Amino acid sequence: MQQKHYSTLTRYCKISSQLGGLMSELTKYQHNYGAFGLNILSDMLLPELPVHASTDLNPAAVRIMASSHEGWPSLVANEHSTPLLQMAAGDWRLELEGIGWFRAHAGETLSYERWDDSVSDRDLRTFLVTSGLAALLIQRGALVLQGTTLVRDGQAVMLLGTPASGKSTLACCLQQDGWQLLSSELSVVSEQGLVWPGPQQLKLWHDSAAALGLDWAQLPLVRRGLKRYALLPPEANVISQPVPLALIYSISGAKRETEAGECEIETRRVERQAVALLMLRNNAYQPRVYRAMNQEANLFLQASALTRRVQSHRLTLPDGVKRMQEALEKVDLLAPGSLEAKPPAELEASAEAKEEAP
Repeated sequence: MQQKHYSTLTRYCKISSQLGGLMSELTKYQHNYGAFGLNILSDMLLPELPVHASTDLNPAAVRIMASSHEGWPSLVANEHSTPLLQMAAGDWRLELEGIGWFRAHAGETLSYERWDDSVSDRDLRTFLVTSGLAALLIQRGALVLQGTTLVRDGQAVMLLGTPASGKSTLACCLQQDGWQLLSSELSVVSEQGLVWPGPQQLKLWHDSAAALGLDWAQLPLVRRGLKRYALLPPEANVISQPVPLALIYSISGAKRETEAGECEIETRRVERQAVALLMLRNNAYQPRVYRAMNQEANLFLQASALTRRVQSHRLTLPDGVKRMQEALEKVDLLAPGSLEAKPPAELEASAEAKEEAP
């Protein structure tokens, strides 16, 4: 009888301990998000990410948490590291003076520590939901592209381009025309060709925000010291489920000079798979991180599969927000053939040679 009582008491204590641990986890991670196909638990509010539909605590979820960088284990950095970005397979660490320290580990945890008390959550979030989560996703073997993805009529279009190429300005124009935002700044594509919901905040420079008619004085800065504004679209203009990727556009940095009345947005399909593959590789989110995480071969395989599944096009935009808005009234990015340019053969060869350059 005493043995049975002891066994029951042991089980009760074990259950109580598990419940205590669960309550501690719930208290620590007050925020639950669903992005990139992951359940993300965070001790910091991240309004840029979609809220997870379930309030249940998922043991397999990614954790974002404050942690003293002095307590992180020592790291033998590989040859792809820099003085401020230290990396080894499965470990990514970024130090930004005046902002803080960040660490993505094993595709499971994203830790951070602010530089001092003057650093705001917004300053930290700028790097947590972009560079930090991108590194963590690469550790998990995901295909992470430097692109913004929008949706219309159940089809997704991805806009690839370097910073300041016009991705966010074009995305904002498209939103004003009825498109919905799926992921901003970085996009993750599954093996089935689906793009997962990601950060849903557009970042606009002052001139673009003013030209778009936005009340920039009421918009929060992306982070201190940077005249760039954060724009969170209304819930009706975002998507919370993965969407099939229909088209990929790589934005050209060159603005096309046009005659009055001529369409100012042009596309040109990338016919050769090798060129399309190089285009995706060059727009992978931080290729250096892929090499440091031993994921470059995986990047090649995933990008190759995507080029076979989805058409890629080069996109040339007009200079100026007003001209871009006017041009978008005449074209449909879901029908690139209707606005495809017909350059001379020598221009085509020149453009592809430039794309193939290392």
